[in-house]
Amino acid sequence: MPVPPSTTATTTAPTGPAGPDTAWRVDNLTGADVLADPAPWTDAYETVYADVLHLPDHSTPPFAERLAFSANRPGFRLTACYVGGELAGFAYGYTLPPTTGWWDGFVPLPGVDAEDVTAERPGRTFAMCEALVHVPFRGSGIVERSMPFFLSGREEERAAGLVAETNTHARDIFLRNGWQHVGDLAPHPGWRGHHCLLMPLNG
Repeated sequence: MPVPPSTTATTTAPTGPAGPDTAWRVDNLTGADVLADPAPWTDAYETVYADVLHLPDHSTPPFAERLAFSANRPGFRLTACYVGGELAGFAYGYTLPPTTGWWDGFVPLPGVDAEDVTAERPGRTFAMCEALVHVPFRGSGIVERSMPFFLSGREEERAAGLVAETNTHARDIFLRNGWQHVGDLAPHPGWRGHHCLLMPLNG
């Protein structure tokens, strides 16, 4: 069932990594929800990426700053997945404006129309800015369970995401779930190269 960005959605399932009776819950949160208490998301990010927080990808600008920027953008949504009441992972994004710098430095794969990919107009693209899963819950179907809630009810034509070029595991998960690798770019100065992924929405 479509879930508009302004509401919270929940779901439960009878299976999970903690045992056959583990309950799963997926919540869709607004920017106001996140800004009211950003600590759970910042703490989760710093835990998952504890070994690489020194890299520019994770520190310049700091995650808390990036989260606050995104949460203030139109169309923001954060989807959180809980297993047995414990935060297992989350993803968030917002609607790209026509003047976005998201595609700066884009290098298309052979056969990809770079002009079409990078052309933005009001409401064209829902950009996934971050997606992470705590280590104990990797391989448990978190992405497959939560991504439909993350993308449900969106009015944009497509979703876009960036995955570090060395993170082949995450890239492969997204490719298996309907995303397409269309090219590469470095999101910020000093960052590693990232794969640009797209997935059509609403037909």
